[in-house]
Amino acid sequence: MIKFFKNGFIYLALMLLVLGSFSTESASAAEAVDYEEGVSNLNNTPENSAVIGSEIKKPEIGWKRYDDSNKFINYNGDWEKEGSRSFYYNNYRSISKNTNINDSVSFSFIGSKIRIISNMYPTYSNEIQITIDGESTVFSQSSTKLLYQAVSYENTDLDYGYHTVEIHKIKKGSYEKDLNIDAIDVDGFLLNPNEESILLDKNNIELFEGNTEKLTATMTPDGANVIWTSSDESIATVDQNGNVTAIKEGVVTVTAKVENTNLSTDCVVTVKKQGSTELESITLDKTSLDLLEGSQDKLTATVLPEDAINKNVVWTSSDQSIATVDQKGNVTAIREGQAIITATIENTDISATSTVIVKKPISESSSAILSITLVNGITKEYDVTNAVLNNYLNWFDSAQGTATFKFSKTISPYKKVTEYVVHDKIASFEVREY
Repeated sequence: MIKFFKNGFIYLALMLLVLGSFSTESASAAEAVDYEEGVSNLNNTPENSAVIGSEIKKPEIGWKRYDDSNKFINYNGDWEKEGSRSFYYNNYRSISKNTNINDSVSFSFIGSKIRIISNMYPTYSNEIQITIDGESTVFSQSSTKLLYQAVSYENTDLDYGYHTVEIHKIKKGSYEKDLNIDAIDVDGFLLNPNEESILLDKNNIELFEGNTEKLTATMTPDGANVIWTSSDESIATVDQNGNVTAIKEGVVTVTAKVENTNLSTDCVVTVKKQGSTELESITLDKTSLDLLEGSQDKLTATVLPEDAINKNVVWTSSDQSIATVDQKGNVTAIREGQAIITATIENTDISATSTVIVKKPISESSSAILSITLVNGITKEYDVTNAVLNNYLNWFDSAQGTATFKFSKTISPYKKVTEYVVHDKIASFEVREY
């Protein structure tokens, strides 16, 4: 029997929020997670390593994958769903049926990176136009061999914010059905362009008295007027361009609101006195990590005082055959064992450590009962394959806040439902293998 308890259970147990169970028919888009979030990189590399032409069955770390059937992706012209085949993402892809070049696909997203995931083949078009925010470039879905779930287009140099995308052929390939979309990877979120929203680039900032920092708001639709306010202008002020100025020590909330709406978002601003005499220090957000072979998690280092933040943090692993770490704190589990990850302030002896315990994945061929206890005392049980269990364990280790995990459950021979569990509503869970 394997048993896991989430840190802070005593405090979470005081929360009496009820986790809802939803049928597939009644689950709303806001409640359901309609994307897959990356938990590892191609070939288990420390950094994103997929390039144009790479077959990538899962999104890499920092990316979210949306299926071609997502309701926020608009297909214009004569398109069809092609499948059911396991080598397509979620068994299907969308493909243009037309022999002319009038078919197109469009969508909007918030983020700074995008990848188009598609089939690539020698007879497919090598002149496909993609237009992002009015600027066009050409990419190809032609290749020297047949590729499935391949990166046919990538742009990682966009400014973080709201972007509109349109794709269409400008030249036909020798095979008429040669424009296809299997999935879309972004580092943010696909959006309904008809819904209003507002996001800030930072949710928390720290400033010394007299210093200024700029907040940037992203709205959909683009162009809406934003009103900026401070909850206490004696601590920090904000102008109508989002520039926050620290006045005196304290904590204040800066709010960006879309004019003539109820849409708003906040940033917590902490103001500190100049000339702090804090000793230089470094801490990690996690003192230990439990990972399955091949999975990954991120450690975050906090350096104090503020004037030391620009110093580099050097990351090392005590045994790279067990776990590696890149210079952004991303830890990758290699094989079963234990390793110490150390973060050191460059040119000093000041460091912090985290112990990484790597375990072998549970066999995917057997089954288990997963019993999840929620903070409101309700217990939910799921009869899962160990492939699903391994996915859940990887998700639990890397997710946080309101992230959700989806379970399919048969409640009668003719009825299936889908239930979603929310990460911060989980008090503990238990695995019973059989």
